[in-house]
Amino acid sequence: MCGRFVFHTPLNLIARRYWDYQMATGNMVARYNIAPGTQIASIRQTPSGEPRFDYAWWGFRPSWADKKAPAPINARIESIKTSRYFQEAFNHQRCVIPANGWYEWKRLENGQKQPYYITCSDLERGEALFFAGIYTPTGEGTSLRVAIITEPATKKIHHIHDRQPTLVHPGSLSQWLDPAQTADELRGKIRRTSGDSLAYWPVSTDVNRSSPDNNGSSLIDPL
Repeated sequence: MCGRFVFHTPLNLIARRYWDYQMATGNMVARYNIAPGTQIASIRQTPSGEPRFDYAWWGFRPSWADKKAPAPINARIESIKTSRYFQEAFNHQRCVIPANGWYEWKRLENGQKQPYYITCSDLERGEALFFAGIYTPTGEGTSLRVAIITEPATKKIHHIHDRQPTLVHPGSLSQWLDPAQTADELRGKIRRTSGDSLAYWPVSTDVNRSSPDNNGSSLIDPL
């Protein structure tokens, strides 16, 4: 799964680097401990083909669902195409969630859990990862809800956790976001990496606390 992640690259830099798009305003504060149920940056495509940068609630609930219905933060790629909860969004309402890395917890022999920070070793300054996502309107104004699509973890990190976010290759961003592209056409063609470039290291258990005040860059420092 993906239940906590990091995003610190300025959003306007991402817009310029990957879309050659100049944002008028707006940058999120660097966040090193993003938790579910909060607003996160998401990117989708307008009917005219331009990128649209939104802030969406991390927790997916279709607009037709009751307010007491679940709001999952992840959607499994193996079943997303046939899930009544997700299939419409997967076919027509895809997005990406920019990030720099994510956390997973490995259960130790003593029963405790050790957090790890996972990223790509080939990221350069100003670059980002893009989690494949889906979005849905909340039914309240222009507000959105999103979920991150996950897949089985690569061999390199499987010993930490058996799931990971699906990473969209920068060269496939337009394809993934284009609602005219069918899910069948995209599946298996958009991944950023086979896992060879993933890097990981253990970090402090301070990341276990999801308080907004617990947000320093030291959270991703290796132990």
